Amino acid sequence: MKWIDVFGPPGVGKSTVCDHFWHPHAIPHQSAPLPPKEWTEFLQECARLLKAVEGHFSFQNCLGMVTRSLRKMSAVHVKADDRVYIQTGFAQRGLGFGWRLSDPERVRRYYELMPVSLGVVSLYAPPDLVEARNRGREAQGENRDYMVRAMERPRQIAIDVLRARGVAVLELDTRTSPQELRNQVIGFRNRLAANAVQSAAA
Repeated sequence: MKWIDVFGPPGVGKSTVCDHFWHPHAIPHQSAPLPPKEWTEFLQECARLLKAVEGHFSFQNCLGMVTRSLRKMSAVHVKADDRVYIQTGFAQRGLGFGWRLSDPERVRRYYELMPVSLGVVSLYAPPDLVEARNRGREAQGENRDYMVRAMERPRQIAIDVLRARGVAVLELDTRTSPQELRNQVIGFRNRLAANAVQSAAA
């Protein structure tokens, strides 16, 4: 199954965009297959980064999210389905490492090795706005405004590294309507899927 990896800071609008296409739990990860052998070097880098953030107060959360993402994306990778999976995946986990590291430049190797399918979508908005959105969630215990600015540099590293690899990257400013955002993602998906078909037939 092909996929488009969506990423951005908490509160930027990932659920608004992605959940319209795929429920976040649509791909079961509990009984996922083993990752393919070609991901071995990437998995080793994940292990190194987990070791690097082991002393962070949120390490257990990080470990759980990385483990679930690895299982989920392994399941997506082997799933026989002509649809394109549009959700958060590996790229978001790189931001998760980046904001926890004292030197976010250490995520560069992660993005150099990260498995990619069709392309990635980077969501952004002014930090002040995204932080305010997070503070609006405080009553639900979901305020993660402290992550927003700490993810800015890792997000830019991701964009730079992936583009250098020749990966298709769509940057979307989420200060627009949800439908307009989804329309842009649909157009991006359709172009990349058509290119993939043409490449396979060549």
